[in-house]
Amino acid sequence: MKLKMLLALILVAGIATMSYAKSHFITPGARAGGYGTAFSAVADDLTAIYYNPAGLAYQTDTQVMASLFYIDYPATSDKPDPTYGADKYSTSAVVPFVGFSTKFYFDTVIAAGIYVLGGGGGKVENLGPYFDKVEGQQSYMVYNISLAKQITEKFSVGLGFDAIQFQDKLVAKGYAVPIPGGIDYNRSAFGFQGNIGLMYKPVEKLSTAFVLRSGSHVDVPNEPFSSNPAFREEVCYPLTWEFGFAYDLFDNFTFAAAISENKTSWTSERYHDIFQYRVGTEYRATEKLALHLGFFSDPNLIKDEYRYTYNLTNLDMYNMKYLTIGAEYQFTDSFKAGLSLTHSFTNPVTYDGVTYKYEINLGRLDISYKFL
Repeated sequence: MKLKMLLALILVAGIATMSYAKSHFITPGARAGGYGTAFSAVADDLTAIYYNPAGLAYQTDTQVMASLFYIDYPATSDKPDPTYGADKYSTSAVVPFVGFSTKFYFDTVIAAGIYVLGGGGGKVENLGPYFDKVEGQQSYMVYNISLAKQITEKFSVGLGFDAIQFQDKLVAKGYAVPIPGGIDYNRSAFGFQGNIGLMYKPVEKLSTAFVLRSGSHVDVPNEPFSSNPAFREEVCYPLTWEFGFAYDLFDNFTFAAAISENKTSWTSERYHDIFQYRVGTEYRATEKLALHLGFFSDPNLIKDEYRYTYNLTNLDMYNMKYLTIGAEYQFTDSFKAGLSLTHSFTNPVTYDGVTYKYEINLGRLDISYKFL
């Protein structure tokens, strides 16, 4: 299957998890997104249940938060595709976050939330002589409960537990489908993950953080024609660790950075471990308005020797770099809202005389309320 045919199939069926050459890139929160996701040492809203549960220890008011994450995911070419006559394949999705926290027994903060780490899909019909129909959806839905406590004024610990639901659906019919009658499956399974977060503030202006996520193994019903060869009978969510810091350079300006490793090599022999780098800033323009600017990387995770397993001749287009901008406004002491926008930058790939470009645009919107 050539790249142009792969784009038609994979961008529809596998878009939700970036399963062919990407790590799990969807992370909740507009404020965190504005920071370039360098949020583990900040973690001052309910998305701390993902970024660093230790940050919950400093959030003692009862609060609720809802967030939406919009993904626009086009693959474009510099000329019409010779097979389908199209110069753009695109899909989009809206994925949610909702959370709640309150002070609990012995000044412990308890929080719970539901969010998506990957989600989306789509449907395309009449794709020339090769496909009559392609329809698919994949998602990782996370159900979280977390506890956090200040051990001293400068040090806090947080623990989290995730139930991760993997869902995978694919319908593919047409000449290019490898089995008679086409592919038609719908499967779902659960895995479980533990998280630990530490936050240490040695001086007033500096916060440091460490986060460890155990990863998860999900046994799914065997599907020999899975849209991802690594997902035929199991899905493994990677073990990750992250170090981060945030420093107030000025009274109204904070700089944050983080480095993390995703142990994707133990999820599939086709993948190698990847490091991600994140930097972000916050400028508090007024007492109510904060502005954000950030950057983060998301490298390709497929080993070079397996690129032909995925029918990919060049993996450079999956080495993503993201630029983010955002703003947050405090309407009242209880109510605030935030917005961030993210755009990816990647290397184009030329195949059969057609140059393809693989981009991602993200938008995050937060609304939160504290019961003072």
